[in-house]
Amino acid sequence: MWNMTKTQGTSKKFVSRQMDEKGFTLIEALLNFSIICIISFSIPLMMKGFSTIKHDLVPPRYYEWNLFHESVRNELRKANDVKVLPNQISFVVDGETILYQKYNQSIRRRVNNRGHEVVLQSVDQFTFNVIHQGVHLNLEFESGEKVEGNLFYFAAVEGGSSP
Repeated sequence: MWNMTKTQGTSKKFVSRQMDEKGFTLIEALLNFSIICIISFSIPLMMKGFSTIKHDLVPPRYYEWNLFHESVRNELRKANDVKVLPNQISFVVDGETILYQKYNQSIRRRVNNRGHEVVLQSVDQFTFNVIHQGVHLNLEFESGEKVEGNLFYFAAVEGGSSP
């Protein structure tokens, strides 16, 4: 609030002027416009960042295959009583029967015919074949990518049974 004194001759008049808070100034309008521009220009960048993060969270088939191959290989190394069928493999480790089989478009692991642990996804087809002291696995993903691996067990050398 502004107070001014105006004198005219012998009488004094007070002139007061209050600031009007209902309107915007040019500076306020430019500041608001720049904030809106910054927010609207950053939305596509944030969306691109979220899609990149989402893409990176899904592991490539290579990593998923290696993890599956390594875990089956380590279990099979300690296995006894290995039974190989074209669409499944079962073996006994520490008194528990472990079974790997196809379930829909995935390979699942079951222990003592219980549970449902998906260990490999998007599998189109796979086969297990017996080789000397091991198993050969041919696998094809839904994308058409083919991988294969050999899994060896040494129970026959250590006194266990073999297929």
